[in-house]
Order: sequence, then C-alpha cells, then structure tokens
Amino acid sequence: MTTPRVLRERDVRPGFVGPLAGVRRPSSVGVARYCDRLAYALHELGADYQLADRPLPGRGTHFHLANSSRRALLHAPRTRRFVVTVHDVRPRADALLPLYRALVYPHVVERAETVIVHSHFAADLLYRLGVAPRRLEVIPHPAPRPSSPDRALARKHLGLEEERLVAVLPGVIKPAKLVREAIAGAGKVRDDWLLILAGPIRDRRAAREARDAGALVVESPDDVRYEQLIVAADAVLCLRAASVGETNGPLLDALGAGRAVLATPTGSIPETAGEAALYVGHSAGSVADGLRALADESERRQRERAARARSAGFSWNATAQAHLRLFAEAFDD
Repeated sequence: MTTPRVLRERDVRPGFVGPLAGVRRPSSVGVARYCDRLAYALHELGADYQLADRPLPGRGTHFHLANSSRRALLHAPRTRRFVVTVHDVRPRADALLPLYRALVYPHVVERAETVIVHSHFAADLLYRLGVAPRRLEVIPHPAPRPSSPDRALARKHLGLEEERLVAVLPGVIKPAKLVREAIAGAGKVRDDWLLILAGPIRDRRAAREARDAGALVVESPDDVRYEQLIVAADAVLCLRAASVGETNGPLLDALGAGRAVLATPTGSIPETAGEAALYVGHSAGSVADGLRALADESERRQRERAARARSAGFSWNATAQAHLRLFAEAFDD
C-alpha cells in the first residue's frame, strides 16, 4: 500500500493544463462553496476551470463526490478520463454501504486517474474499506480568511450584544451535527452563552427547540452573513456524531477567522484542528462542560492563537497549485 503524500505549496509548481470542468451539485451547500473558492483560486493562476453540473465537451473532468453531490456516479462510467475529489468517503447510512461497494467505489473512485482527499484520515478510511485507487493524493482543505476579522464590527452588523459570549454552530441543522445535544448543553449555561444555529434547516423540530431554549436560528445565511456569524463568535461548535471523511468546512472557516473551537474528536477533526479545539464528548453535559471551560478568557485566547497558527498552513494558493500539477499529469496525452 502506498502512503499518500500531502501536497503543499513548497512541493508543487503549476503545470500547463487545458480547459477543465469542475462537476458538482450546485445545491450541495458545503461542496458548492468549496468549488466556488477552488475555481477562483485556479483562475488566479490562469487556469480555465469552469463549474458545471455535468462533464463538458472539450474539457477535462474533475468530479466532486459527496453524499449530497453524487453527479460523478451518473457520469463517470461514460467519462474516459477524470480526476475525482472524494469529500465524503462513506455514505451517511450504513445501509447504503453495499451500494457504494457495488457502484461508487469501483466505477468512480477506482477508475479515476487520480483521487484527491483532504486528510490522512480520509485516505486511511478509503484503504480500510478495501478501495484501491490508482493514485491517491492528500490536498488539505484551505482555511478561508474573512474579509474582516473584527469581532465587534461583525456583532454590530448582526445586532448582537458586544459583551455576551456567543457560540455559533454553523452548517446544515441536522442530527449528525449533534444539534439537540448542543441546544441542551447551551441551555445549561445560557446565563453565560448565546447559542446561534446558522445554516439550512433539515431538522425543523430541532430549530423550534432551539428558539424555545433562547437560541437564535439564522436559516440559510448568505455568504456575507455566514462570515459575519463566524467572526462574531467566541467559540465555533464543530460537533459530529460520526465521520464520513468530510471536508470540515465550518471548522476551517473557524480556523481562518482565528476563533476558538469546541469539537468532538471525530474523523479528521483532530488532524485539522489540532490544539485550536477543545474536545468534548457527544452528550449535552459534555458540551456544557466545554462551554464552561471556554467561558474563561485565557482559555479562549490560547485556542485562538492555535487557530491562527493552524490556518497559516492551509492556503488556497497552495491548494490551487497542487490541483494544477495533478491535472497536468492526469490529462497529459
């Protein structure tokens, strides 16, 4: 078994590559946001990279495969040569694993010229599932920098109290994010913390419970408001019941903003967050204990310094360069 390398800025130089199509599902919020940022970074290096919902004639194909974005499964069997980024290695439900073993892994992942994942955790998970990619590379997911890191200004725009501690749980509001546990945990420390849920609502009952418990719910914020919410936070909650090899977009948004993180030690979260995160269990009581610990200013400042240090190693320029090198090799005739 070949150990995948981590491609970073010092390892790569952009190669010549022809026009490319990045195939993703636009309604898949996290993956679509990642693709938008990748496309911009590639354009900055002079690459012709066009986002699409299907392969385009005359362009090399780069599929983005995730549980909420499976366009690759429809089109890869008819595509002669392609690269695939696997954002979610496993399906969310174990009942779908036989489908992945029968279709997704052999017809998409193992047929790709190159498979890209974002962490060694995801790479190891692929191998443990018995998947045998032709070539597997780790390109860390970048940590985007906010347009302004000013917490007070973000709170002013959002109409939030400047002095109150704010915990933000970003992303799709669904059980996998331990939303109910976060609500109950924050409820135990509500005199100290305001909880804000920020994202598309898949679990309406949980959203109602959050409002009843005194939390704020910001449904499907646009990019500007989403960024303001991350910047306004004293702590960003990255909680997961399990891991499928995800990209941890909200976690990287928190690191890029230099914010303390309260997280479960799930999947690739510890690999990405390091000491920027205070790790807790999956129960409401454990979330409450974590928030109590982060109520201490010195504890938060320590995590914020670690977040800034971690984010310095995850740049979009390095990610774009690494992609260009792989594209040049994959589509070199």
